[in-house]
Amino acid sequence: MALPPAVELRRRNRAALLEQLHRHGPQTRAALTEALELNRSTIGALATDLAESGHLQETTGQSTGSAGRPSTLVACVPQSITVAAVEIRADRLRFALVGLGGEVLERSETALEDGDDPVSAVAVITGGKAGDAVDAVAAMPGLVDEGTVAHSTELGWVDRDVAADLEAATGREWQVVDTATAAAVGEWSRGDAHEARKLLYLHGGRGLTAGLVIEGRSQRGGSIQLGHIVVEPGGRECACGLRGCLEAEMEAFVFAEDIENATLAAGMGDAAARDRLRRSGEDLGRALGAVVTATGPDEILFGGWLRELYLSTAAPVRSALAETTLPHLRSKLRLRTPVLGDEGALMGAAETGFAAVFDRMR
Repeated sequence: MALPPAVELRRRNRAALLEQLHRHGPQTRAALTEALELNRSTIGALATDLAESGHLQETTGQSTGSAGRPSTLVACVPQSITVAAVEIRADRLRFALVGLGGEVLERSETALEDGDDPVSAVAVITGGKAGDAVDAVAAMPGLVDEGTVAHSTELGWVDRDVAADLEAATGREWQVVDTATAAAVGEWSRGDAHEARKLLYLHGGRGLTAGLVIEGRSQRGGSIQLGHIVVEPGGRECACGLRGCLEAEMEAFVFAEDIENATLAAGMGDAAARDRLRRSGEDLGRALGAVVTATGPDEILFGGWLRELYLSTAAPVRSALAETTLPHLRSKLRLRTPVLGDEGALMGAAETGFAAVFDRMR
């Protein structure tokens, strides 16, 4: 049954106020009035209501040194809403319990040995805290769709219903996103990529993946198997069964193990290492051409070991991309490295959970 219009409007405004403070930090009531385009009395009533429910608190801000008292700021109470976030990789598992406002309340990490099932380890590393969180999100490398990992080079999974497996292991529902998409959400929400409408994040692990987010939100179909775009028809055989895939042509697994040595050797004048990096940059640029043509991003971030590769081969990457992309698609395209580094995927998983929380509140 539909709620009365006044109640519906109040719900939306409550959610908007919480989301504003969650994303941008403590603010004065005047600043909230301007940001949300609501009148002062409405902001005051909402802030009072949310303070009574334990979601917000008012604190005294820093003095500017001028006459008068410091401003009173409205701030989130981190413990009032928490999201459990995990990042699953082939060799490690990371967990963070993140509170409203983006504060990391708890964090842990554990190594995984060959043969360990990462999903089973999630229940151990979260220590039951996932069950108390309002939402829970897992990020993992591969092609992910609606809770299923369709293909993951790094984890060796094909058509695994990870959402169902996580629920069985922990006793609660989980959202599942791919590492690249999670990192894109993290960079948009907590990094410096919030001005990008369409943000494409490339992740280099033991496989190559990409994630597209629009205005900071993941999209169904935005999980991209970058490593299995064919860049050399009839080329090297790939583990997926195709020939000439980007992963196979670049020997991505080798780069994942020793990108530092490869770039160091090239920097010291090793001609073979330089040639290998150049060819890999060209292959990456050609694969990107197909992705850019299909998705039209305005910013691309190179994460994982692709960060080091891009910093060493920016010119051949850009040149190959220019040869395979329409001018109007690349004219305003920005290519760079992420600012959050390894934190991006874990923080993005948490932010994916908070986005779902705010949606349910509306």
